[in-house]
Amino acid sequence: MTAIGQQVARGVRTPLGTVAGMLGAGALAAISPAVAQAGWWALAGLALAAVVASMTAVSLADLTAASCSQSAYLHVRERLGVVPGRLAGVLGLAGRIVAIGAVANMVTAYVAPTGSAGLLMILPICVAYLCHALGVRLSSSLWRAVAVVLIVTLGVVVAVGLAIAPAEHLTISQSGDIGSSDATGILAAAGLLFFCFAGVDRQSGRGARSAVAAVGIASLGVLLVMIVALRQLGGARLALSPVPLRDTLAAADASALDLVLTIGMAAGGILALYVLVGGAMDFALDMGETGDLPKLGGWLGPVIPLAVAAGGVSIFLSAADAVALAACLVLVSYAFVNSAARSLCRAQRSTRVRTGCCGLALSVIVAVNISVVSLLSAVGVVVVGTLLCTLSARRTDRA
Repeated sequence: MTAIGQQVARGVRTPLGTVAGMLGAGALAAISPAVAQAGWWALAGLALAAVVASMTAVSLADLTAASCSQSAYLHVRERLGVVPGRLAGVLGLAGRIVAIGAVANMVTAYVAPTGSAGLLMILPICVAYLCHALGVRLSSSLWRAVAVVLIVTLGVVVAVGLAIAPAEHLTISQSGDIGSSDATGILAAAGLLFFCFAGVDRQSGRGARSAVAAVGIASLGVLLVMIVALRQLGGARLALSPVPLRDTLAAADASALDLVLTIGMAAGGILALYVLVGGAMDFALDMGETGDLPKLGGWLGPVIPLAVAAGGVSIFLSAADAVALAACLVLVSYAFVNSAARSLCRAQRSTRVRTGCCGLALSVIVAVNISVVSLLSAVGVVVVGTLLCTLSARRTDRA
């Protein structure tokens, strides 16, 4: 990787920042779509998503320990070949771009004045990309402060939601309605909730135990928030809510805390966006080094095209559709990573469990069950993206 790549990539390595980024992504974007699929059974979907993320985290940590690279894309390319590496790169990059758009969409829903969300939607994206392009490395103290703001805010929501009894007649869901408890929706809910863990690769350099601990802590936080939101709103209302935590406070007669929630959700959005943008920059820079993407020179590097793509997603896709597509893309990209981890011998693995095999199977099963639309859209993205990367690689070879 070039000096510029090393400067701007690999941005967020603070454990608390990464955990809070996962928690922010889940609280902001993933809860309502998951509950729409399975109701209270979405809690089981969260457990399954955490298992898949933990398997993948261990595979990534073992691959990183076995080589000098921390790049998921390069792991796949080096161990499985150029074409699988290209596919994993397209899936990983596109998944993070779509995830950035989804988070930006939800951030503006919480913090933007009514009617101005469309204009402000791309602002947090541009800020996050420019921070990475300029090599801005936020201090550990600042990261901890932002993470604490998010965690305290979610703690307040959970405490209020548990302390105040819900209006029972408003939380009843009829069987067959959207958001009603349906065990057949567990796999779809798990896929949507895996959106929380799209940035788990940012922990790969800290070892398997640290990565699994980060997944566990983030899962616990999302679990508490989901329980409180389901308790106060019920499955049907939560499934249809564009701002579930704000509606949860309103249902608990705690709308006076709306400003606190807005600040906390802004903090969560900052953390989630910074983690996701860092991941997108990693993929773009690594793919540029190998020729799968054109090398974009100058101090901005790949910032402009990535920011434009993410901004387009935030404008033209709804938050739920973006979450589904991003989760599908990232899950399949991690399936390639787990497949690469299958090549590790026992001495190179940190556990007796064959996380590569298990993670590969679970990633594929969960990804294909999110929705037909997200799966077909992911196939389209892969076909177009791989074609463009192949043309770029051939142009590079000729040069």
